[in-house]
This record gives sequence, C-alpha cells and structure tokens, in this order.
Amino acid sequence: MERGCYNAKFDIRKMRPLSKTLVIVLLISVVSVGSYFFLVQYFSRQEALQTEKTAIFFARTIDDALRRLEHLPFVISQNPAVVTALENGSGEALNRVLKSFAERANAAHVFLMDASGKTVAASNFESPDSFVGNSYTFRPYFRDAMLGKTGRFYAIGATTGEPGYFISAPVFDRLGEIIGVVVVKTELASLNLAWRDSGEQILVSNPDSVVVLASDRSNLFQILRPLTADVRRNVEIAQQFGDRPLLPLDWQIGESGQVSLNGIRYFLSQAQISQEDWTLHLLTNMSAIRQRAALTIAGGVALLFGLIIASTSFRSARLRKALGQSDADRERLTREVEVRRAAEADLKAAQDELERTSRLAALGQLSASIIHELGQPISAMRNYLTAEEIAAEAMPNSLNPALSGLVDRMQSINNQLRVFASSDIGETRAFDLRRASDASVELVAHEVSASDITLTRHYADGPVNVLGNQQQIEQVLVNLLRNAVDAVAGRSRREITVHVDCGHGRAFAQITDTGSGLRGRSITDLQEPFMTTKPSGQGMGLGLAISAQIAKKMNGRIEACDTSEGGAVFTLWLPLTEDLA
Repeated sequence: MERGCYNAKFDIRKMRPLSKTLVIVLLISVVSVGSYFFLVQYFSRQEALQTEKTAIFFARTIDDALRRLEHLPFVISQNPAVVTALENGSGEALNRVLKSFAERANAAHVFLMDASGKTVAASNFESPDSFVGNSYTFRPYFRDAMLGKTGRFYAIGATTGEPGYFISAPVFDRLGEIIGVVVVKTELASLNLAWRDSGEQILVSNPDSVVVLASDRSNLFQILRPLTADVRRNVEIAQQFGDRPLLPLDWQIGESGQVSLNGIRYFLSQAQISQEDWTLHLLTNMSAIRQRAALTIAGGVALLFGLIIASTSFRSARLRKALGQSDADRERLTREVEVRRAAEADLKAAQDELERTSRLAALGQLSASIIHELGQPISAMRNYLTAEEIAAEAMPNSLNPALSGLVDRMQSINNQLRVFASSDIGETRAFDLRRASDASVELVAHEVSASDITLTRHYADGPVNVLGNQQQIEQVLVNLLRNAVDAVAGRSRREITVHVDCGHGRAFAQITDTGSGLRGRSITDLQEPFMTTKPSGQGMGLGLAISAQIAKKMNGRIEACDTSEGGAVFTLWLPLTEDLA
C-alpha cells in the first residue's frame, strides 16, 4: 500500500513539467487568437482613417484634372480667327491654330463646330479619324454651348473610340449671336495608369453608377447597380459609352464599411468629386489587414519565445559580455597604438621640416659666403670685358662671347643664391597678377616660339590684385614657365596653359603643360635645393627651391600635381588684396 502511494506521487511529480508546458501553450494560443481579432478591428479603424485621407487626395487630383482646361474653350472662342472661320464657313486656315492650342495646352483634341453641329476645323485634321466634317449635335456639350452655357461631358469618342472629358463654350459673332461651339477634349487615361502603378484599387463612378475611371481596366464602363430605362435611353441617345454593354460588376456593399468586388472583400473609403458629382471608391484588401494582424501576433509570440530563450541563456550572455569587454579593451589598445603612430608620424614630419629648414639656413650662410667671395671678381671681370669692348669699339659681348656668357651665368647663379642669403623680399606693393603673368610670358616668348609651343592664356575678367614684390613674382612665374617649356620640348603635343584667377579667397597663377608629369615626385621633393631632372649643365636644381622661398616670404605657396592626360600642373597661390597702388 505504501509502495503504491509512492508510485502515484512519483508519476504526478514526473508529469508536472509536461502539464505546465501544456497550460502555457494553451494560454498563449488563447491570448493569440483573442489578440488577432482585436488587432484586425484596430487596424481596420486605423486603415479607415488613412484611406479616407487618401481617397480625398485622389478625388482632388481628379477634380484638378477636370478643371485644368476649363478656361481654354472660352479663350479660343475669343480668337478673331475662330469667328472669321465660322462666318466664312471654312476652317482650313484654323486647323493648324487649333493644333497649336492642343499641343501647348496638352489637350487631346480641340475642334470647332458651326451652329448646325458640323465640325469645320479640328486639331487632328491630318489624322485618318479627323473630326472635320463630322456632326456631334447628339452630344449634350453641343446643346449646352448653343444655349450659351459651358458644356461638360465625359464620354467615349464617337470617332476615335477613346474616352475623354469634353468641355465646350459658345462662339459669338460681332452682334452677340451664337454662331458655333469650341470643344476641348482632355484624356484621363494617365490617371488610370498612375493608379495601377501605385498598386491602389480605385473605381470612379458617375451619378448613374457607371464606372468611368478605374485602376483595373477590366472594370471600366461597368455598372455598380442596374440602370433605369430612362437612364439607359439617355446614354444611348448621347452615345456616351459607344457600343459598350454596361454590364453589372460583381459588387456588393456589406457592413462596417466593407465591400465585395469579384468575390474579394475590401475595406471601402469614398470621396466625392465635385466637378461632375462623381464618386471615388478606394478599396483596401482585407487580407492585407488580416496579414498585418497575423504578423503582429507572430512577432509577439516570437518575442515571447525569444525572452524565454534569453532567460535560459543568461550565463552565455555574461560570457559574451566578458568577451565584448575584452574586444573593447583590444580596440582601445589599437586606438592608442594608432594615436601613437600618428604622433610619431607628426614628429617625423616636424623633424623632416626642421632638417629642411636647417639645410636652407646652411644654404643661406653658404650663399652669403659665395656671394661675398664671387661678387667682386665677377664685377671686375665684367668691367674688364666692357673696357676692352669700348676700346675695340665692339658690340657688347662680341669680343669674347664665351667668356661673356660665363660671366653672365656666374652672375645669374650669384643672383639666385642671393635669395637664400637674404630674408628681405624688397619693395612690396599691390599689383595685378595678370600683368605679372603677361610680363613673364613675354620673357619666355622666344623660347616658346623656338620650340614651336602653343601657349594659351586664360585670365579672370577683373583685376587679380596681390601684395608683394612684382619682380620676384615674375621670377617665380618665369621659372615655372621655363620648366614647362623644358617638359614639353621634344614631345608630339607641345601645349602650355596659363590660368590666372581667384579661388577660395586667394589669387592663383596656374601653369599646365603636356609633358611627362611629376613621375611620382611630390612638390616637397621638387623644392629641395639642387634637385633637378635636367641634364648636367642645364640647371642647378635651385629654381623651384628659390621660387618656394619667394612664395613663402609673400605668404604664398606652390602646389604641383599630375594631370589626367599625363602632364603637370604647377599653381602659385598668393593672398588677395583690395588696394591697388
């Protein structure tokens, strides 16, 4: 007996977790089903508010489309050429005028009828289905206009077979008598296409319940409710819908704003189109609302199970947190290493700049010594050569051209070294950088011409005023131009472009060539003293170094880069100034 009781207790204890699980699953199922029906009702109310606004928007769009050309028939009727065509009974001269009106107003057709209803001119006079010669007295818009009113009528074209909205206006002669009617037809097919592309299910019905616009073309010109005999007779007299049978749609209005179309249930929102007393029906598929509710419930259930799983994974979460902290520490160390590397790079750059400054300072001291030692001998040699030329009554530099050229070269080198020996930039004044460029171009004109180089200048329309020593700036530009001449020499395409203008609040002179480019060198490399790519004897490598020093003394700089076509661009930047002496 005791053993049996023990077994019973054991079985209950063993089943308890299973029963608990079944109760939880049952509870979740009941809550999910109840929530589903609640969400369907909630989402339906929300959809009703949204679709009502959407329906009003679409209705206003149609209203705007119907009113867009409402004024055009009246405007055309005031044209003297229209009156003349009706009085003469011939509209040949008016056809192209009406075609122009239609094209400019984006109207489907514009045509003119006389008092008998015969079309005397039309914008489609050149097409096979031209309105010219046809009579449309059966249309209400003709009768309304002949009564002196503005006619409006939506119908399928009796000649073209294309549906459209017709607006008419009477034409008065000089005595105030109605002698004809101007009609403008506009097509609304673009609205059908726009609705179809947007995915909306839309029907627009007239007061007789005939569907005149629809996002689904298969629903066009069908009826939402049976037509009375009088209405059907009027439709046939006006030939409003041609030979369309006007069959009834599978349309049933239910409760709570729902409707069934072709066996599919929709949520219905309606809006009135005041221009023609039409009704817009915006249909929202109920299956989408049910799907949204089901997805919400599924998401909630998934979230619940996710929480359950998360609660059982607490230890693994702690482990992930520890690993995350480790990753964060590693990232912090990585950032610190990167910061240290950046600091080392900045230090290296500062050291390089210090070394370069030291080299330039040493070069300045060396230059001062060379200038001091060579200045007097050069002057003595020049005076000696000049005295000999005067005594021999010879032209300058003609007695000993080689020696004269050597003296000139020594003097030129001495003058270049003078830039490093002195920090004084000389007399400064405001000047137009365009004029300095012109002077520099003139100095190298002979070399440009001798090498058959095409040199083009592009200058700003107004002055480009800078403050500095114009002579030294011209020296910089001449150096850059001569470098460009050397770069393009011997190449099949020899072109140099000089561009002077303003940009980013500074003035610049830019020299572009079609040479071989920088060949991987930077402007820092090119500005090093005695750095040259020219053959021995053709340059000391001081040109760009001197130019950089001059630019720096005038608060400017020189930049260089390759062009996409393989050449090089050197740009001299200088501060702008407003004053011009």
